[in-house]
Amino acid sequence: MHLNGKVKEFARSVRMFFLTLFIVASLIASAFNAVIASTKEVCITDGQEVTYVKSLKSSVKELLEEKNIKLYEGDEIYPSLEEKLQKNQQIVIKRAVPVTILVDGNEINIKTVEETVKDVLAQAQVQVNEKDKINFSITDQITAGMKINVVRVAEKIETITEKIPFNVITRANERMDKGKSRTVQQGKEGVQQKQYQVVLHDGQEVSRDLVSDTTVSEPVDEINEYGTVAVHKTSRGETFRYKKIVNMRATAYDLSYESCGKNPGDKYYGITYTGMKARYGVVAVDPKVIPLYSRLYIEAADGSWVYGHAVAGDIGGGVKGNIIDLFYDDHDFVKNFGIKKVKVYMLEK
Repeated sequence: MHLNGKVKEFARSVRMFFLTLFIVASLIASAFNAVIASTKEVCITDGQEVTYVKSLKSSVKELLEEKNIKLYEGDEIYPSLEEKLQKNQQIVIKRAVPVTILVDGNEINIKTVEETVKDVLAQAQVQVNEKDKINFSITDQITAGMKINVVRVAEKIETITEKIPFNVITRANERMDKGKSRTVQQGKEGVQQKQYQVVLHDGQEVSRDLVSDTTVSEPVDEINEYGTVAVHKTSRGETFRYKKIVNMRATAYDLSYESCGKNPGDKYYGITYTGMKARYGVVAVDPKVIPLYSRLYIEAADGSWVYGHAVAGDIGGGVKGNIIDLFYDDHDFVKNFGIKKVKVYMLEK
């Protein structure tokens, strides 16, 4: 009995050992299965790099910390750091790149994960108008260090009013004394209106094109006149207007037979070629030099004596060329007159 009891006790101990061993093995297997069940396979796309990892971590943030993956300013991650880690999880990290935007006199430096120029400008809240110029196409891909220059383009119509200068016309007045002048019509500037299309880049003019040119008012010519009629002042203070001076040689005649070839009582005695009565102031001329009926003023060439006012009313056989025959009533004076140099002023009518 005593031996049988020990055998039975031993058998019970063996059974307890194997039972315990089985329980431990089951627990270990359960724990191992639990670990296997908790392990997650994750695909991490970090920029251009793709990595497959396994992790027991429960969140995206814990996984990045475990794998020592850091996020920097501007980087984006999907799903978010707070998301729970799932089996066969896809994690995508977009790395931000530095981009500089030059616009409106400002320099904007940003980090961005956007892919096109258009999206980066939208991120920076830079509005671009249809006419603005950008040094890249809005569909161009973003690269690190890219400098985007936005030029503001403005167009405007500018109206310029210009003066049109007037002409000054100077003309002779044959009824005005020489040395005198007058303005008979005041000049007036005209007005020209020009319109330009002006293009500005960032406020600076880059082009200017004429689009219209209109004459608002024509200029008015200024007209000035100057006198051409010469004026002579005699030694007696008398003035008269003349159109020509002729230097001549003067002779003298009277009503004597020696001078006119007629005696008192003869037909046309004392009557000149033009029908004028012979008298002081009626002189004989060559009509080729001085036209008949011309009004004259005669004085010595040296101014020592004056015949005075006269009219060309006669001709004579010896009066040719620059000869003028002066009438006097004094026969003795005529005989002694000889030939004298005179100035003959042909007077204005």
